[in-house]
Amino acid sequence: MNTQLLPTEPLLRPSAPPPSKIKPDRKSPLASVPRLAGYALMAFIGWLLVSTLFEPWVSTKATRAVINAPAILITTPISGTVSAQYAQNGQPIAPGQTIAVVKNATVPRDALTTLLTQRLELQSHLDDVSSRLQADQHMLDYTNGQYEKYQQASLTQLKSSYESVQAQQEATNAKLEALDAKYARAMALERDGAISAATVAAARSDADTARKEADALDKNAQSVSAGIAAAQRGVYVSAGQDSNGQLPQLAQHRADIQNSIKEEQAQIDAMSHQMGDLNQLITHEQDRVQALSDYAVKAYAPGKAQEVVAPIGTQVAAGATLVRATDCSKTDVVAVFPARMTSRLNIGTELHVRVSEASRPRSAHITQLMPKATESMQNAYSAPFPYAEDGSVYALAQWDSPSPADTAPQSCTPGRSVMASLR
Repeated sequence: MNTQLLPTEPLLRPSAPPPSKIKPDRKSPLASVPRLAGYALMAFIGWLLVSTLFEPWVSTKATRAVINAPAILITTPISGTVSAQYAQNGQPIAPGQTIAVVKNATVPRDALTTLLTQRLELQSHLDDVSSRLQADQHMLDYTNGQYEKYQQASLTQLKSSYESVQAQQEATNAKLEALDAKYARAMALERDGAISAATVAAARSDADTARKEADALDKNAQSVSAGIAAAQRGVYVSAGQDSNGQLPQLAQHRADIQNSIKEEQAQIDAMSHQMGDLNQLITHEQDRVQALSDYAVKAYAPGKAQEVVAPIGTQVAAGATLVRATDCSKTDVVAVFPARMTSRLNIGTELHVRVSEASRPRSAHITQLMPKATESMQNAYSAPFPYAEDGSVYALAQWDSPSPADTAPQSCTPGRSVMASLR
């Protein structure tokens, strides 16, 4: 191949402009960008070295800090099924508030069955004694009626006898007066010699006989009067004074019935008292069975429900946790400080805590220092403790007196990150 160059026209070079027309060179605005970028990179590296190597040695801040509060575990004392659940996540709870109802169908009822059986037996005996008391009361009423009837008849008979005796007394007294007058006339006639002494003796004998008869009637009248007075008091000297001796029998029968009524009434009073005690025991046992059958689990402290562990329908054992709540009245701060700050930490050391960048700092004081937090201790709080590197120290701090201008720490927000530092 022929590689010889063909002759060409000589290249025409542009003629240089006149010196008066040459413009000066301008620097580009982007020419300084690399230099500025280098300066920025060097400044960043310097800040990074200072913040990572030097600032931790002079800083007084905690590496991590959170708001925490004690946990409230609401448990059930019995086993069963959760039939009702009234707690809701995030809702406040008050002491005495019913949180859940646990139903237990296996509650023993032997004591209640025994008490109910005893009450049935006692009620049967009480009804029997009451029936006998009612029958005796009816019998007593009938006997009283019969007694009053026979007593009236007996009193009528005695009064009739007394009236008859009184009539005989009046006749005898009249006869005695006549015989005494006859005897006196005979005595006068005998002194006059009109009659013989035998006639006077006969008149005296008749007067003495009438006087003895009058004395006998007086004694009989006194006896009948005493019998009437005794009969009115219910006392009878002999059966011959009443109608065939019925009144003493009725009086004895009435006394027997009254004694029976007193005994039966005493039995009824004793059994009624026993029934009252038994009813109280049955009521208490029924309340116990009802409470254990549908046991109402109640809150024992104020707080806020954090987690419903056992919803409706859950089978739970005795001691199981139903609701996990937070005791908002005891919020505190859990801070993690590096090992280099251990010498500056002590019980009572004051901290500055900021809930957020815009909030005012709040004061708190350390109440407990721990090299590590055990699982059992963390379970006593609503939120887990922040992570701590080897050698770090946990500091538990309580809030000082609250400030009305800043109520943020009072909010119940376990686990919320805050900024804590030494004063």
